[in-house]
Amino acid sequence: MSSKRLDTISDFARHGYRLQVDCRACGRVAKLDVRAITEQCSKHGWNRDIGQIEQRLRCSQCRSRDVRCGPSFGGPANS
Repeated sequence: MSSKRLDTISDFARHGYRLQVDCRACGRVAKLDVRAITEQCSKHGWNRDIGQIEQRLRCSQCRSRDVRCGPSFGGPANS
């Protein structure tokens, strides 16, 4: 079994994963398209590191910034 490093949003795209964002405050789970996030990073000159992206995200339900990011398993990466 191999392990894949997922340190940047580009790593997620390369391996075909979507970005799953879990809100620690309300429990909402969102699966985001990494291409859209990559475009935002390029447009604004933001760092593509997952830790940096995690700090920029906010829950759409409760508006909390207390979120955790990771890969979304199952389902197509581009849907």
